[in-house]
Amino acid sequence: MKKFLIIAVIAGYFISCAEKKTAEQPIQNIDTAVISFFPVTSFLKGQMRQFDSITISPLHITTIDQKADSEWLKREQLKSLLQPFLTPEIAETNLIKYFKESKFNDQTLNAITFTYDPITTLPDSIHILTWNVYVNPLKGNVTKVYMVKHIIENGQNIIQQLTWQTDQYAEITDLLDKPDGNVEILKQEKFVWNFNQ
Repeated sequence: MKKFLIIAVIAGYFISCAEKKTAEQPIQNIDTAVISFFPVTSFLKGQMRQFDSITISPLHITTIDQKADSEWLKREQLKSLLQPFLTPEIAETNLIKYFKESKFNDQTLNAITFTYDPITTLPDSIHILTWNVYVNPLKGNVTKVYMVKHIIENGQNIIQQLTWQTDQYAEITDLLDKPDGNVEILKQEKFVWNFNQ
């Protein structure tokens, strides 16, 4: 009995070590014909092309320390201010070795939610941590895109939350990730180009 117990413990140790090594290594051999992500960057660029035809000035609302300030923008300013949504590029297959896709029908939001989470340690060149795409289950159209990015700004760790509400507005929230684990809201920016919805 003692021999069996010792063998079982040793076998369990080696199996857990092998699993740990496998989990830490990036997945190399992925069949790209099978896996394909929603092309978020192309979708957002398509949304931005519509800015050329909007008839009213977009509104930019900035909130710092719970104090809001707003200004009207020129249409051509909007694209440059929303560039954080376009990097890194999220195409059909360029990130499949780093992220996995899962989906579920969220009845509280009336949306099918596609969630993309890391499957391995991300290289320093990839600043996006996770993203979601929300699809209306009846119409089949994308209603919202949500992204979380990590950036270093002035030596500080910034978590950036980006929300794109299709055909309506975009929001960028910068959060300071403190060493003690707490988070502080530094700035919130909202860009509104459709006031009818």
